[in-house]
Amino acid sequence: MKHNAEFDAFLRDEVNLNQSRIDRLNGHVKAVSEFLSRNLDAFIKVERQGSYALRTMIKPVQEHHEYDADILLFMQPQKGWQARDYISALHHCLLENGNYADKARRKTRCVMIDYARDFHLDIVPCIAGNDGNLYICNHQTNQFEPTDGTGYRDWFNERNRLTHGNLKRVARLFKYLRDHKGNYTAPSILMTTLIGNTVQSSYDGDAFKSLPDAVATVANRINDYLQANPRMPQIANPVLPDEDFTRKWDQQKYENFRRQFQFATDRINEAYAAAEPGESIAKWRKVFGDDFAKGRNADGGKGNRTAVNRSAGASATSVAVAPRQPYAR
Repeated sequence: MKHNAEFDAFLRDEVNLNQSRIDRLNGHVKAVSEFLSRNLDAFIKVERQGSYALRTMIKPVQEHHEYDADILLFMQPQKGWQARDYISALHHCLLENGNYADKARRKTRCVMIDYARDFHLDIVPCIAGNDGNLYICNHQTNQFEPTDGTGYRDWFNERNRLTHGNLKRVARLFKYLRDHKGNYTAPSILMTTLIGNTVQSSYDGDAFKSLPDAVATVANRINDYLQANPRMPQIANPVLPDEDFTRKWDQQKYENFRRQFQFATDRINEAYAAAEPGESIAKWRKVFGDDFAKGRNADGGKGNRTAVNRSAGASATSVAVAPRQPYAR
């Protein structure tokens, strides 16, 4: 049973990052951007990246826990500068401001501003190479690394469009399962790519007609792909195929993810197939926890089963989307 209204309420009340936090984040991003535009000589512009750009951020597990957001800092190439120099220049600029001096921390590919007990903001320097491509900077290896976050954003946004806007909502729900159940770890970019790869063509819309349809479709297609690959596959960036998103995983972590995802998919199928309202709510609570459908009765009645929507089998093949302006992840 679908429970569209209950899914909407669950996203609004339990999953989505609350508007007050979004407003604070946007305010801080505006302030630091204006400061850098006035004080960092190589400054060009700032843009959102990652889940901040895709709008797939979710609430932290605990109210007082921090979440993270990323922005890309476009900088003019500087003659004679190495990769680490761009991160150092950003760090030194922020240290000159009393608002950021005790918050700014230099990391491998960014400078992090830690707004304690709220969120931390990763500012990622990015420059255009002589070849016309964009590169982020690795302070540790002192190397420039290729990036195309706008291409990735366009790739995912096209799939979201084909799914009636449900794919971003599914991404938030699956990140919620990861963070609140805590049975496995998986980088958000990797999970987002697996989710995006389940959208197979422009004729696929019926499999994502409602949010519960989309949850069941994505779960089954990802699970089919995982179960068909007992050895960890390479899950590449769809717009930068040389970038392997499984580089921070190993076989043991992959096997745990594969096993836990099978378990979650089985529970999703049971909930999706339940025809009696009380039984259906009880089973969806086994997936998402007791906060799902708050205030609704779940007495565990019985009903007929309906088929799980998993058209096109086990494929997790991407649909090609031409990247547009470069924009880092």
